[in-house]
Amino acid sequence: MPTINAGKYGTLRSGSTSSWSAVRDASTATSTISNQPTSSTGIAANFTYLTGSKGSEWGLYRAYFAFDVTSYQTGYNITNLELEIDPSNLTSTNFPIAIIKSTAQGNANSNLVAGDWDSLDFSTLYAGSSSTYWPDTNNVSQISLNSNATAAFSTGYLKICIVWFYDYNNTAPISTGNYYARQNFGYVPRINFTATEIGYSNDIIGVDSSNIGSVTTVATANIGTIIGV
Repeated sequence: MPTINAGKYGTLRSGSTSSWSAVRDASTATSTISNQPTSSTGIAANFTYLTGSKGSEWGLYRAYFAFDVTSYQTGYNITNLELEIDPSNLTSTNFPIAIIKSTAQGNANSNLVAGDWDSLDFSTLYAGSSSTYWPDTNNVSQISLNSNATAAFSTGYLKICIVWFYDYNNTAPISTGNYYARQNFGYVPRINFTATEIGYSNDIIGVDSSNIGSVTTVATANIGTIIGV
């Protein structure tokens, strides 16, 4: 099972005292740009909602991970894809997350900038639901990614963004407080998957399909004409 470490990974934060939409739909992060963090209790995703005599405050963190999968871009069937992270047991209890498509970090080789806050695609879900909780543990954990994520291999780059689930579906918080999905970033985020090489689907006189291209020097495209077949 191949494993690929994130080429770039990091977090952004946006905050506002005007409205939820001013945070969620902002075009730039307002603070806390962190690239390749190393904190053992770093914030992967978060929401903040505070109220008081001076008004209200909203805040969100998002984490962006980018993987170079060009080695498996063509010629392979990708299955059993999962994100592997090392979460922290300082995570808030039952913190729901969504993993969605990111368009940040170039070819998995560019650091995050403030303008990457909205470099994501809320219409493309890779994992998550209202009951998919960030692991509240100190153990290395895996989160399965769906067929939308495996389809991204055809582009050569899998780029994801981890968000609070209600950031994903645009539901403003009603419970006040600070809630966090925390992560040990000393353990570089990575993906694991099964890559099955795509070959000719039929056996020819007992020749393994992976070797079919070399049968009597006949091109695979012409294999059907061997011995008049």
